[in-house]
Amino acid sequence: MPRRKRDWSLGGVYHITHRCHEKNFLLKFAKYRDLYLDYLHEATKKFRLKILDYAITSNHVHLLVYVSKGAEISKALQYVHGRIAQAYNSGKKREGAFWKDRFHATRIQEGEHFGKCLFYIDMNMVRAGVVESPMEWAHNGCHEFFYEKERKRIVNMEYLLKALRIKSLEEFRKWYKNTLREKLRNRKYAREAFWSRAFAVGDVEWLSALTLKTGVRLKLQQTGTKKGQISFLIGKN
Repeated sequence: MPRRKRDWSLGGVYHITHRCHEKNFLLKFAKYRDLYLDYLHEATKKFRLKILDYAITSNHVHLLVYVSKGAEISKALQYVHGRIAQAYNSGKKREGAFWKDRFHATRIQEGEHFGKCLFYIDMNMVRAGVVESPMEWAHNGCHEFFYEKERKRIVNMEYLLKALRIKSLEEFRKWYKNTLREKLRNRKYAREAFWSRAFAVGDVEWLSALTLKTGVRLKLQQTGTKKGQISFLIGKN
């Protein structure tokens, strides 16, 4: 089936995922994950996008970004992912693709759904069994939620609070710590593929409005219990 053309006319929050070529562990060494974050920091200065969270694993990356125009995502990732691929291939005297095909972008509704996606990203290495808490993985954006230093800050805390509809940093930190404690205690961090594969995730009313704006043929799916149900859009076959 041919790939659906991206509609970059809309701004908003997007969850970006991109895997290394053939799922190889090309980012298994910390020095390359550190270098990736250096390039990501540079991208926040060069392009009109706000990084709201990230998780850099050994074979793929997650980014949560806000843009006023979706096309800025492609520009920024072309810069970051091109630079890290060049650096890796040069350092390893390697040729060939570093990334698998193109990245995937899922539009996320702000507010409650944004908060759920934030934790889905942060719990990545916990799901993988590598660490017991996201705070133990050095290349997670959650570390930036709790320090005051501005040097080399990647996460834009102002936009993060806006997207969550939380008024203060103190309120956010309290919410984050309590939610993290609950998820770890109850083991609420199972893999949910729709966060990385859907066209958009949000409530039914918001998703219906989005389909009208884009004009793209999509179908609505839902998952979870009635109390914790999540709705999302996928392409029609």
